[in-house]
Amino acid sequence: MNEQGDAWSKVSRSMEKQLEKCTRQAIAASRLAADVPAADVGSSACEVVLKKDRMRLLHYLDGPEEKNPVPVLLVYALINRPYILDLQPDRSVVQSLLKQGLDVYMIDWGKPKHGDRFLGLDDYIERYMDDCVCAIAKRSGQESISLLGYCIGGYLTSVYASLHPDRVRNLAVMASPLDFGIGEGLLHLWTREEYFDPKQVVEAFGNAPSEFLNGGFLMLDPLGNTLLKYLNFYENIEDRKSVEMFLRMEKWLSDGIPVAGAFYVDLIRDGYQKNLFVKNKLRVNGGRADVKRLTMPILAIVAEKDHIVPPSSTLGLLDVAPSKDKTTMSYPTGHIGLSVGGGPHRDLWPKVAGWFTNRSLPAKETR
Repeated sequence: MNEQGDAWSKVSRSMEKQLEKCTRQAIAASRLAADVPAADVGSSACEVVLKKDRMRLLHYLDGPEEKNPVPVLLVYALINRPYILDLQPDRSVVQSLLKQGLDVYMIDWGKPKHGDRFLGLDDYIERYMDDCVCAIAKRSGQESISLLGYCIGGYLTSVYASLHPDRVRNLAVMASPLDFGIGEGLLHLWTREEYFDPKQVVEAFGNAPSEFLNGGFLMLDPLGNTLLKYLNFYENIEDRKSVEMFLRMEKWLSDGIPVAGAFYVDLIRDGYQKNLFVKNKLRVNGGRADVKRLTMPILAIVAEKDHIVPPSSTLGLLDVAPSKDKTTMSYPTGHIGLSVGGGPHRDLWPKVAGWFTNRSLPAKETR
């Protein structure tokens, strides 16, 4: 066969393989449409140990019988549901920590109603978080516990730790906006004082609507969050596990909740616009959130491809905190990938669990 004939033969075989793949994908798509798998989420066994207004404190029951004596409290953002940290058994931050012998709690903030529009940072820190920390300390017999804050949850935990350092044994922040003065990222640009007034949102809606918030996140990466996402889904439509994971993520993305109006104003005005916390000027419930009190061990976890929270915003906490035990862990993934990616659960989360364990010796040994 001459060179031209051989080339045409290769093209023909390639086209045949592509046609076979397209046929299989079409069949898989038709079967999926007829039998959509259930998108079960948050499957780890837990009990509700505290309820206050919309907030619930969850205690997870799985894991070894002998657990580390210092509990870990997971604090997620007030945007979207916290089950992103327990999306499915093999992609669960909760399970990753439980398997390493940690005693895990998580705050479910609940869905604020119109009457909750006056809840501000003071309420979430001093009414809800403080009640949770004190309840966990009492249940565990510990004077202080560990905190792990994700996204805005990292802002909440850092502020709480600066107000109540005696109650926080270890502080970990994950993809958290903390230094808002870095000048990076679209959110930092869009929320600048000359462009945006959060009070207008609250005056119009009461609470910041989930549709408004999620629309903003979508526009941070419009192509990746629309066309490319669905092309990737179709490319992997023959993989049942990939399909189930996609459906769980879609369920979480569409399960948004509003943010209490007063807190939304506090976050945008005092955080994104004035950067009061790292400037050591933030006041909560009449007291100053003093970053100089952050002397406990601190872990900063960042996503190298994060388009929502630039890594430098999270790492800015380490520049102002006087702690002598500061650790940084990073992974080449995106904001959500830190909590649900296969790579982070294989490589990153065992290290995070080890960081907590190594800094959670029994009180007598610590002294």
